[in-house]
Amino acid sequence: MNPRSPRNPHWQRRCAAFLIDFLVLATVALLLTATWWRVDLSEADTAIDSLRSTMDATMVRALDTNADATGFYASLFSDPSLHAAMTAFANHVSSAIVIVAFAYALLSAVWNLGGELSSWQGSPGKHLLDLRVVDISGKRATFAQLFVRQLAAGLSWLTLNMGHLLAWWPPFRSLHDRIADTSVVAAPGAGPLPAWGRTTLSVVSLLAILLPILFATWLAMRLTTP
Repeated sequence: MNPRSPRNPHWQRRCAAFLIDFLVLATVALLLTATWWRVDLSEADTAIDSLRSTMDATMVRALDTNADATGFYASLFSDPSLHAAMTAFANHVSSAIVIVAFAYALLSAVWNLGGELSSWQGSPGKHLLDLRVVDISGKRATFAQLFVRQLAAGLSWLTLNMGHLLAWWPPFRSLHDRIADTSVVAAPGAGPLPAWGRTTLSVVSLLAILLPILFATWLAMRLTTP
């Protein structure tokens, strides 16, 4: 690894490894918490019907005032019943997300710590792509370091992933690795990123762009279609 390199030479490998772990853990988290998040999403769907009815009634009242465009939108967005309906929808969706995220965090801690303590020295995703977690001298990390690394990983998420982005620049270590005095390195003899790894990155990147668009389209149709 060239310490003068402007970016991490293994960033694609690390991203692909994370995505492999994420897809497995997210699927398990969704299955384990289905009883709870399905209830929240069902209530969110009901809230959409209430929101649509409230929007229709609010728009009729706003139009009846014969206000100009500025007055119309001011009346629309200041309506307390509309605000209450929007809050109810947001609360149900947020509750579903929090439930799944909490399960994911617990599973991730066990998944990563278990893999890093094993002979793989990394999660299954890292192992598949020839990555391992070591201490800053390149030796096997201790249990204490790996435990601290898992706890500190929350900070990398809470900083809106800025903690993870630190691994892009020298010394190529994320926030939680810097706190735990650990590092993620490629195993000796690791070749180029496999084609399936590049495909995983491409597909997930495309989905990250399309899913918000599809959700916004679906929500717009639900709000405008009885």
